Amino acid sequence: MKLASLAVLGALTAACGGAPDESTGADEAAVSTTRVLLAPLTEASRVSCREAAQAVYCSETEARAAIAACSPGAASAVTFDVRKGACRKGDRVYPTAASCAQPQELNCAFYAGCLERSISCGNGGYALAFGEKYCTAFRSARLSAAGQKWMGGVMHCLQEELVPVLPGRFAQSRADAATCTRTFDAAFASHPRCYAAEDNSICFLPVADLFAITHTIGLEELFTRRTAGQVLSTAALCVGQITSRLFGFGRASAQRSRDERVQLEEQRDFWTAETSREENR
Repeated sequence: MKLASLAVLGALTAACGGAPDESTGADEAAVSTTRVLLAPLTEASRVSCREAAQAVYCSETEARAAIAACSPGAASAVTFDVRKGACRKGDRVYPTAASCAQPQELNCAFYAGCLERSISCGNGGYALAFGEKYCTAFRSARLSAAGQKWMGGVMHCLQEELVPVLPGRFAQSRADAATCTRTFDAAFASHPRCYAAEDNSICFLPVADLFAITHTIGLEELFTRRTAGQVLSTAALCVGQITSRLFGFGRASAQRSRDERVQLEEQRDFWTAETSREENR
């Protein structure tokens, strides 16, 4: 009788959760501590791998399989970044509208995963036609270590500047033309202050980096009215910043080496020429 009572008690305990749950262990095992994010590097792969780049992969093997599927025959057109953090199969870079308030660093999925899903303007809108396009292009730009640092800071800054524009929910329908225009204008207005931020300014990059950045943007875009205006604003900021560093008062300015002064003068000449070019266009 006593043995029977113990058996019944054991069964009740297991039913109420007192015994180890095998399914719980399986769930815990399904969680990886590695998060892998895809990063398209070419114009073709940013389109063909756009949806794949919205997913989080829990191993490099999964990431490579996704690249092979979205970019067959051109695996080098997509790279990936391995990051620490909990990962479960099916996770997305931006699973909810609320998650868009914290853009991922060195990642371009924000534009399609947050801006386009919140303010849907299609292939001609800022999210896909400009933000995602040039974010992708700069991932493969040939820049110095200083240029790479600047690029990472600008990518994050531009996305953070867009967070206040987001409505806080994903759209159920296409945005109207006026909303798309306002979004484009708001995004462009943030460019100069991100490019020439005091702690991460394009103004002081090596001239070789400046030419590489110009090449990455491309002459076709540089000659548009919208981008020409941003170049002029940025150039004006840079001339001011460099002049202040060259001739500013204080011990730091007085102790600059000849090489430092030569580099600053080269940078000032570059931005002065850009200012003159845009004003005379």
